[in-house]
Amino acid sequence: VTNHSTVEAATPRPEDVAAARRLDGHLTRWWLDPVYGRGFPADMRELYGVDLPERAGDPETIAAPLDWHGLNYYFPAVVVDDPDGPVPHAREVHRPEVPHTGMDWPIDADGLESLLLRLTEDYGVRELYVTENGSSFPDTVGPDGAVDDPERTRYLEGHLAACARAVRKGAPLAGYYAWSLLDNFEWAYGYDKRFGLVHVDYATQRRTVKSSGRWYADLIRAHRALGATD
Repeated sequence: VTNHSTVEAATPRPEDVAAARRLDGHLTRWWLDPVYGRGFPADMRELYGVDLPERAGDPETIAAPLDWHGLNYYFPAVVVDDPDGPVPHAREVHRPEVPHTGMDWPIDADGLESLLLRLTEDYGVRELYVTENGSSFPDTVGPDGAVDDPERTRYLEGHLAACARAVRKGAPLAGYYAWSLLDNFEWAYGYDKRFGLVHVDYATQRRTVKSSGRWYADLIRAHRALGATD
């Protein structure tokens, strides 16, 4: 399972295009190239400037065939050159014109389709799973006890549609896992950020299925019914 973002240059300036290439190497090629038999990218070795502790046989072991590959995807990255910043000297720019999640992550479902196709066409992945994909929003329990989160429903709808487009174009996608079933502990953010399809009252442990969770259940139920008639 690997976590990736699509990367684009914020402008056509050669410096920004090069920065996007570096960040893509940092986020994607450095991890996928050796796993699929290409070795660690030469440009990134040079950029990092460190000697890897490689031993005889390591490249072959790293590139052992996989039964499946899991992709985690949440957001794209748009960058400019940042020569004074840390490696890989690429700074993400904020885009106020696009919708964002409660984590302030830009939303771009097309990026999921792009990565699924890249894994298929560029790396020859035999079977794919989206192992994480989801969004955090400041969910609240209403006076009627319900949790209405239309933004998350739109996020899921858009990204599942992206999965369907990728499948129609040949991606061997075998499964999709929404992140996450329950609100939970979110790394450095603690319990402040909620990704769940089910709201958790941490004080009482009461669970409330959000409107996005009910939408997702209906979608699964409909697909199950379609499969039963095939």
